[in-house]
Amino acid sequence: MFAAVVLAAVVAASPSPSPSPAPSPGAPLPIGSVTVVSGSAQSLHRAPQAASVLDARALRTSTAQSLDQVLRALPGFDRDRSNAPFTNYGQLRLSFAGAGADRGALFVDGVPAQDGFGGQVDWNALPVDDVERAELLRGPGSALYGSGAIGGALSLTTLRPGPPGGTFAMSAGGIDHGSASLVGDERVGGVNALVYASTRRLGYDVIPPDQTSRVDRTARSTADVLHLKLRAGDPQTDVQLDALMAGDAQEDGRPNDGFSRATRQLALSWTHVRRELIGVTAYARATTVVNLADRYPSAPGEQLYTQHVPTSDAGLRARWSIPLDPAGEGTGNLTVLLDHRMVSGRSDQLTPAGVVQSDVAGTQRLDGVAVQAAMQGRLGAILGARYDAIRTNALGERTAAAISPRLALHYDLSPGVALRAAYGTGLRAPYLNELVRSFRIGTVLQQSNASLVPERSVSAQLGIDVASAASRFALDYTGTRVRDAIGFRTISPTVQQRSNFGRTASDAFTGEYDRTGACTRVRAFGIAQHARVVSAAPAQVGKRLAYVPDSAASLGVDRTVRALTAGLEVSYSGPAFADDLERQPLGAALLVGGRLTLRAADGTALSLAVDNLADKLYLTSVDRLGPPASVTLRLSIPVGARPAATRGAACG
Repeated sequence: MFAAVVLAAVVAASPSPSPSPAPSPGAPLPIGSVTVVSGSAQSLHRAPQAASVLDARALRTSTAQSLDQVLRALPGFDRDRSNAPFTNYGQLRLSFAGAGADRGALFVDGVPAQDGFGGQVDWNALPVDDVERAELLRGPGSALYGSGAIGGALSLTTLRPGPPGGTFAMSAGGIDHGSASLVGDERVGGVNALVYASTRRLGYDVIPPDQTSRVDRTARSTADVLHLKLRAGDPQTDVQLDALMAGDAQEDGRPNDGFSRATRQLALSWTHVRRELIGVTAYARATTVVNLADRYPSAPGEQLYTQHVPTSDAGLRARWSIPLDPAGEGTGNLTVLLDHRMVSGRSDQLTPAGVVQSDVAGTQRLDGVAVQAAMQGRLGAILGARYDAIRTNALGERTAAAISPRLALHYDLSPGVALRAAYGTGLRAPYLNELVRSFRIGTVLQQSNASLVPERSVSAQLGIDVASAASRFALDYTGTRVRDAIGFRTISPTVQQRSNFGRTASDAFTGEYDRTGACTRVRAFGIAQHARVVSAAPAQVGKRLAYVPDSAASLGVDRTVRALTAGLEVSYSGPAFADDLERQPLGAALLVGGRLTLRAADGTALSLAVDNLADKLYLTSVDRLGPPASVTLRLSIPVGARPAATRGAACG
């Protein structure tokens, strides 16, 4: 049954050294390096703009069930909606360092990963086991990454083909109703191949106590992923084919309340590195969503409508990077970036009798060119600018264009102390979804608006970074100002509409600490942020941005003694509101979890994980409870010739 379910689904992304933050061919970067700031590898400590990293070790020691929940340990990732397996797909949007919803960009192996029609993230197509690194650029990112990167960019790197062998893992317990994954590497001729397959079954009661009905039942979430990578080449030239198929579905606690989604993606990348670096990535993706809504609260469980939302998304991204120093000592480079993206989407809505209530569609073309000079040294700098042109055809044709500059500086006060400062502007064009598609969450109708214009932003950043051989501490301020801000405006108690409502301001202070050793690792961060409306209708001025918490913190510790690894994770997200008038509070959430992992000499591992140990009751949206206390048992078995894990062998 497992094989049949898994092999019935496929997703693709491409490791690409394009304008996105994918690294050049080679081994994964250590925690002390980062590519997301400039597109090229550099020291995290000396980066001229603030960034955060979770490596494979940090990702694997988390107790959470989905990747968006794991990222609660990533400084600057606003996570109040982090409940992807049990959240309406239209709500899964990005906000970094308090910038606000839809003001962050996501790349997976160098490919834009947000849905081109609606901007949401398909976290269910990104299993934790298939991701080996997460990097977050906090602050202005449009100069490098284009529309949507007002608050920064998140880069995810998935597993890469490696030595022959593999691992089979299975888990169950708590909200995990039975999950499994298989990863295998093989070499066929001159081609390295990797196959990743997983299936996940989760369930718990998600409906808040004040919204229950007589037809309620346990909510269920399923996700199946098949990911194939083929890689050929030599140290100078690399060609990769990446194919991915994914399918997921949610039954949200009542009949006729939930959705199903299927994603197909293919990417091909070519990279040549000698003195210069040239890289090209082409990708195509098709997604289909079927969304069901019931008649809650008048007739819970009775079908209200069915929506079909098919989307196609294709693009090309290219990068040319030239060393600035004739001697080739790597003190700087000049980079030219080009990208093109074409999105086509449609949304129809049918009554239970099949009567068409609405049928809307649109296309959007996004073209960008960027030039960036990056210089390293005691005084380092990034100077760049990007031109974006966006043409949208959705209930009328409109065009938009913007130039987004960025200047980022760092200065070494000493070998262990660095200062940084950055300034940049950005834009965020409305998604087709915002222009043409309306939907319902609980009793509230969220209307589209074909008259939206792009958001424009100005951001500034200041920081200090202190590092030693084993530890790093950083303190940063990020301020973002947005005009023509887009958000849901309350029209009546049951109607909201996407609107350009004025100006917003976000101020975030982030402190993070990381101490890394072979046997012990400590990670911690705290963030205080004030994201509010500063110009709009009188009822909105001073109100906080929806779904942006006012504070967040995390502490993670893991320790290995011989064959046993123990981990502790404490995560806090401060109060937030789900609406523009602060009448739908989500409250704060303090989650405590732990993990024990026992490894055998042959690489077999048995793990016991506890998440939300105190069984904290909290909301992730106005109609969804966060996961309750959950105890999960996981068994991982090596397959084939893959070398057994050795970490901890020297830890007494």
